[in-house]
Amino acid sequence: MQEKRNGKRVLAIDDDPLAREIYKSILENAGFEVVTAGDGKSGIAAFKSGKFDCILLDIFMPGLSGLDVIESLDPSNSKIPVIAISGGGAATGAQPLLLAASLGASASLCKDFEHEDLVRKVMELTGLA
Repeated sequence: MQEKRNGKRVLAIDDDPLAREIYKSILENAGFEVVTAGDGKSGIAAFKSGKFDCILLDIFMPGLSGLDVIESLDPSNSKIPVIAISGGGAATGAQPLLLAASLGASASLCKDFEHEDLVRKVMELTGLA
């Protein structure tokens, strides 16, 4: 059965295929349309080719890191909220997330987040909450 769509599109950029599928499943079940990209370069290309209401972005990726992607997209200029995601624990995850915030990320999550936290954060940033 197809879930009811809320009209909001999310771009999920992560080099981990399982993480991308998890984000997609969680957000599609909440009514979002989700487009995924497996690296920074393809994420930037997807961003430029479509209209998105929110970007979910892994910080630690080979090649173009999430921080490089944030600088390239310039979220403060595009007005599209970015949720930075770090797989690091509390000790290693905080610093990159703070740096992401200083570059314009609207919010951050560690990869051990609860599904409800992701949905709530995306709903808040897309104006649905």
